[in-house]
Amino acid sequence: MTLQPLEFPSSDEDWSVLVVRVESLSRIVVRLVGEQYSDELDILEANMQELYTGPLGATMSSEWLREGDCCAVEHDGNWKRAILLLRNSPATVFVGDLGCELQVELSRTRPLPVRFQQLPFQAFTAEPYCLRDLAPFLSSLEARMFERWSVFRHNVLAADVVARCDGRPVLKLFDTTGEEDLCMHVELLCCVLGELSPRLPSSCVPKFLNRDGLLFVHSPLSALLVQLVEDEMNQQLNENLRPQRYQIGTLYCVRYARDARFYRARLVQHGDNHALVCFIDYGNFETVSIEDMYTLSPDNAHRLWQLLPAQAFCVRLHGWNPDRADELAELCGDRVLPLQVVEPQVESGGAPVARLLFD
Repeated sequence: MTLQPLEFPSSDEDWSVLVVRVESLSRIVVRLVGEQYSDELDILEANMQELYTGPLGATMSSEWLREGDCCAVEHDGNWKRAILLLRNSPATVFVGDLGCELQVELSRTRPLPVRFQQLPFQAFTAEPYCLRDLAPFLSSLEARMFERWSVFRHNVLAADVVARCDGRPVLKLFDTTGEEDLCMHVELLCCVLGELSPRLPSSCVPKFLNRDGLLFVHSPLSALLVQLVEDEMNQQLNENLRPQRYQIGTLYCVRYARDARFYRARLVQHGDNHALVCFIDYGNFETVSIEDMYTLSPDNAHRLWQLLPAQAFCVRLHGWNPDRADELAELCGDRVLPLQVVEPQVESGGAPVARLLFD
């Protein structure tokens, strides 16, 4: 008998999940928590434990088990449901309620009665929100992020289904057990943000060019991080988040007049009705209305916008011709371009001189 596939709740419903295992930054194994999921599994495994540790279980033999058969396997003193993949010595089994393969001696396996095969395997793979695209850039920091994951393993987490990718749900996870809800992707990124200051990239996304030939660029990683922060900011802003007072040097969320979206900006100076700000992820200075400046509270849900270092990296364009500024801006668009350094640093504290390479 083959177990039926697990039926997920509707994406519109609130999910509760248990993180069983972290395979990578972009792939986790979880189980659903609820009456028809974890509660049913607890009852089933208690009945399995009673059977296999009792006199009847002692008479059951793995002699007739064949590859592909459902079976029971003893793991850490508990009996789990599995599928026999390879009947070797040791045998290879897939433990469906843990979502992993194990090597075990055949003597630790037993036939699995049909009554234990009615409930689908409960473990499934999911993708943590936003980490798939970031994972290739964060490999050197993976160990630290894994360590942070371990704090939340085996906690019941709230989950919002934001998408599906290759058949797997993409989950935005929250730990709601404390006084404040902790957003998992924020927690994971915050533990490494201090090491994500922009560095001179070999390829870049041009963002802002001034008339003096200073070009502010994003690395591919910076572009992803800034997009993530800006999406979170624009979702969370409301009229109740206006500053009580304005302080020079403080970071604010500021509406940009050209597209009406909010971006991170540092206050340079202000009057009664207007302020001069620097958009720190793009390098441009703008005069804006005081009415277009907001703040976000420093709780967990908003820490990314405060902790992420400014992501605009400045270079001075080689052979700069201000008469061709508009032409260059049109050529750049919003695509990734190779960046070739001509002079690493023209003077102490000065911007490196570089040229953009076009096809």
